[in-house]
Amino acid sequence: MGKIKVAVIGLGVMGQTHARIYSEMAGAELAAVYDIYRPHAEETAKKYGAWAADSLDALFGMAELDAVSICTSDDQHYELAMLACKHGKHVLMEKPLATDLDEAKAIVEQAEASGIKLMVGHTLRWDPRYYHARETVASGKVGSPLHLYARRNNSYQNGLRLKGRTSVLMFLGVHDIDAIEWVTGDRIVEVYTAEVRNRLKEFQVGDAAITTFKMASGAVGSYETSWVMPDHYYELDAKLDIIGTAGAINIDITGQNVQRHADGRFSYPDTMYGMEMYGRLTGIMKEELTSFVLAVAEDAPLPISAREAYRAVQIAACMERSLSTGLPVAVPASNDSFQEGEQ
Repeated sequence: MGKIKVAVIGLGVMGQTHARIYSEMAGAELAAVYDIYRPHAEETAKKYGAWAADSLDALFGMAELDAVSICTSDDQHYELAMLACKHGKHVLMEKPLATDLDEAKAIVEQAEASGIKLMVGHTLRWDPRYYHARETVASGKVGSPLHLYARRNNSYQNGLRLKGRTSVLMFLGVHDIDAIEWVTGDRIVEVYTAEVRNRLKEFQVGDAAITTFKMASGAVGSYETSWVMPDHYYELDAKLDIIGTAGAINIDITGQNVQRHADGRFSYPDTMYGMEMYGRLTGIMKEELTSFVLAVAEDAPLPISAREAYRAVQIAACMERSLSTGLPVAVPASNDSFQEGEQ
């Protein structure tokens, strides 16, 4: 198979990143883009030599189109995924799969029924630091995990930007929910979550949530996530600590290993997600999109299945249920939401 033809739907920060990477990728062609703000779509299309579709029907009606990247707001994922399934287009979707559990399940079932490849961009699957942690745990070098701590804290500007369209657990939490199970090879079976509402209460969402959880193996852990970090602080404050019976592994990406002082303040430039080198984007996002293109073009395995992406939404939903009830909530040890025998 030659170059696969891809379209990007939604041209915000992530959509622009997808568009650029596809335009620079040897195995892909950015065939089309779509955004509800047409001048934005036309500007992006001109920049990368693509077609600015004037409607979703026109975009999905492209017979030569192989796949789409869905980079819209989370609440639009269901409708767009269903259109992709209807038209037989493979899908790379920004996380989360959906914010509604029933919609997430329906997307997975429809994708499986239609035979398309569906991958959700849980970026930590392509982060070398988390991949190394997974390999270390799998090798047995830390023994059996006993207790874990993870966090993912983001800036207040991100919380403001989203204006309550999603929760901090769905927007940020799904990253580490998936990573915890993927790195440890274990399953979260119970969660108990508390939150605080102050700076973002006008949008009826929490500022920060802290969860204690139990694993199927008996290990215990704590997870902290927020999107109210002060301005001019770290853009992203993320960590994972795993303590086992024979050792430990620690990830701390707060400073990105580079500290810069300019314009009267310190900053910590991104060196992993979208680093530009020699005029091209490199890093985690490029690796993610490359995996998707290879899966479509060469039938290579996906690093994360649609059901694993559903699992992250399922656990986040249990955390939100714990918030509403004030009680611990049991999490199914496996994807028993799907009927036994389904693939």
